[in-house]
Amino acid sequence: MFQKVQNSLKKLREKAGLGKPDLDYLDNQDLSRFSEQDIILESEKQIQQYLPEVLGQALARTWIDKRFLDAFYKYPVEILERGGVYLPEKVSVEFKKEENQRPRVIVYETDKNKKRKLLELKLVMVAEQ
Repeated sequence: MFQKVQNSLKKLREKAGLGKPDLDYLDNQDLSRFSEQDIILESEKQIQQYLPEVLGQALARTWIDKRFLDAFYKYPVEILERGGVYLPEKVSVEFKKEENQRPRVIVYETDKNKKRKLLELKLVMVAEQ
């Protein structure tokens, strides 16, 4: 299954004229896994169930780790894969950090040139007494 996912991603990058991004510099920092085991998400139900927790971890890390923020902003799917989380080829992830707004992650499913939003997450810090 993992090999199938990797091959699909490779084909998509080749179609788009993109080579594999060079993320070797990330090996010099602690990119801990999102889970002890790989998480292979194959359906919308699984994405809705498991991905919010993973993306919450990633968003939290972007607040405290500038290098992770830069990498996740440019290559969210690849960062998820390096952390052991694999998405179907028709699913894309966008990280947005607009001025004066909280960072957010949007997950889309693309089918026949039609993009449908599956999830949108942003962290909100709440201080309580």
